[in-house]
Amino acid sequence: MPFGRGSLTIVLVTAMIASTFSIFALAVLASAIIDDLGVSRTMVGVIGSVNTGVGALSAPYSGKLTDRIGPRNAVLTVLVLSAISLLLMGVSSTAWMLIAAGVVGGIPQGWGNPATNALISALVEPGGRGVMTGIKQSGVTFAVFLAGATLPGLEQLWSWQAACLVFAAAFALFACGAYLILPAGFTVVGPSHASTTSSSGPLPVFIWRLGLYALLMGLASGSIGRFLALFAEESLDYTSTTAGFAVALSGLLGMGFRIAAARRAEHRVPPSTLLMQLSLIAAVSSSLFALSPMVGRSLLWPAVVLYALGHTAWNAVINLAVIVNVPTAQAGRATGIIILGFLMGLTIAGPVAGFIVDERGSYELVWWLSVVLAGVSSVVVKRSPRVGRAEADRT
Repeated sequence: MPFGRGSLTIVLVTAMIASTFSIFALAVLASAIIDDLGVSRTMVGVIGSVNTGVGALSAPYSGKLTDRIGPRNAVLTVLVLSAISLLLMGVSSTAWMLIAAGVVGGIPQGWGNPATNALISALVEPGGRGVMTGIKQSGVTFAVFLAGATLPGLEQLWSWQAACLVFAAAFALFACGAYLILPAGFTVVGPSHASTTSSSGPLPVFIWRLGLYALLMGLASGSIGRFLALFAEESLDYTSTTAGFAVALSGLLGMGFRIAAARRAEHRVPPSTLLMQLSLIAAVSSSLFALSPMVGRSLLWPAVVLYALGHTAWNAVINLAVIVNVPTAQAGRATGIIILGFLMGLTIAGPVAGFIVDERGSYELVWWLSVVLAGVSSVVVKRSPRVGRAEADRT
């Protein structure tokens, strides 16, 4: 590599933090936004769905654009758009302005993975891609911690708009730093013909199956991500502090599990096999959530641990599967298909789960549906062509 691996790691992690931060900021600042603007909780949910929905629909196109303009320019664009999204949140005085911020923030939400995957494919040698992918994917869970740890204090010190403006400035600085760190021209270190493969050629069939897998896992995990804290409070009678700790624990464990799973997928277990195993673990996790109100609320804790593994770590593995099995020239477009499925799953899962809970007065059906979806995803990936390390040598 023409520059330090540490510098590349910083760029990748900051890009993933910035690209996903707006949706976490909305969740953390929801109470202050509701009080200040007088919007409903439903509207806050709609704004969040706009963010992930735009990310889902734009991901295939931003993936293609990544292959066309190159990973460096794509990463820089992601950082700039992330800064603009937080800037729009910071000057919002109406719900419609927040929706506009959600639309802009949705673009980097869907573009972050195609851009960073293409950068890894171009600059990281085979053998080091697993750990690098896991580290950059942990940037998403770190963004959860960053939002929760800093935004409430900034909101109390100034206002929720000022809190957003602080991170708009931070992401603008990230963009400047990435511009200086990433060279304008660099040598692709992947397989020899990766740089000459046409970006417009047909994608491997297994990418479409992985996209379906991502959709199913997004549906299975999206409801848990949105309602874990409320479930712990409303159904298990935990305090808000304990419920918040459960969410924080899932994020902390998720960071480690993503790194470990991606490394294992590159060096020991083919990604397709590991994805199937993680789906089954996710199904067990959802089962424990469903059983905890009847069996005992202490089941929440093993459920959270398994959630961090099964429902979270697969994301790093599936991104690695793209990086090591798809030529660099097609990495952005292939990732776009995966992100389309995943973010569409998240977009659908939240409102549907909320409706079910409102209608039935319990979370039980939501968790059992999550079990079914995770189980079906394991079948989908099991029936797909073998996606493994050896294929990286042939791409």
